[in-house]
Amino acid sequence: MRNLNRNIWIFGGTGFVGKALVKLLSSFENKTLNVLIHKNRPYQTLEHVNTFSGSLLQFNSDWFLKYRPDILFHLARPAGRNLLTRFLASLYGQIANARLIPILRTLPVPPVLVYVSGSLMYGPRSENSPALEDSDLVPFSFATPYSRIERPFLHARNKGFLDIRIARPGWILGPSSWFREFFWKPYLLHGKVPCYGDGTQLMSIIHLDDCAAFIAALGRKDLKNHDLNVFCGSPISQKKFSCKLAELLQATIQIVPFKETRRQYGKTVALALTSSIPLGTRYEDLHHNVQCTYPDLESMLIHVVGILKYEQ
Repeated sequence: MRNLNRNIWIFGGTGFVGKALVKLLSSFENKTLNVLIHKNRPYQTLEHVNTFSGSLLQFNSDWFLKYRPDILFHLARPAGRNLLTRFLASLYGQIANARLIPILRTLPVPPVLVYVSGSLMYGPRSENSPALEDSDLVPFSFATPYSRIERPFLHARNKGFLDIRIARPGWILGPSSWFREFFWKPYLLHGKVPCYGDGTQLMSIIHLDDCAAFIAALGRKDLKNHDLNVFCGSPISQKKFSCKLAELLQATIQIVPFKETRRQYGKTVALALTSSIPLGTRYEDLHHNVQCTYPDLESMLIHVVGILKYEQ
């Protein structure tokens, strides 16, 4: 891994993807990591980095003058559990990001800003029309309210204010998040692996650790003001995903129709679980250079399931 030789800031470094990114960047030499965290987070897990307490709206911007960022990885996104709280969270995020832009612009040398979004921003796609980095954005499901959060960045980039790069991961496979909630927990409860909808929807999957490697690469490659779709391998159907997981667990799958999925989890979750968003990329060379540690579905699942079994 190439040395960054840079002063790196991370927003959202204690989240699902953020922790993996902090772990990866900590292995780089000749760098300083600065992580903005909420005051109620366990500082002892971040003893090897500089930590700054605050929120997106209230952090002290003078810190940027003392620890001037070369790269800012932004993975912090306020979350909500229903339509109202997601709307309020998206409004909060929009205001916070709009505040951040002039702060960065006034620095002697504005940093590269890498913002981590998601593939739901593309909306449903057909197998013959995978979403590329320059595809139109048609926010869908969770992305409908959360699209508001990245508007300030898109506007600033269009105006040429900053070098803003947006990562759009597909399904990030790790021992938490969607996999634990919608596949592992139902398996533990019923002894069967769920497959939502009709199972034909396509998933572009990336292991959590490899996702962090792609995000880091976007920060250090010459991709000024570009986006990057983050995935590993060809899209697969959810039925294939569920069948492979069931095979590893020596279990069977259970088809959960859309109507039942909606009854259990609500419309927004049901749309996300049953949508088909295959990803492609304009940057084959970068994808080739970031060699995935877990290059196929089986290796991803073996590693993640091993972690979850160890936790039991």
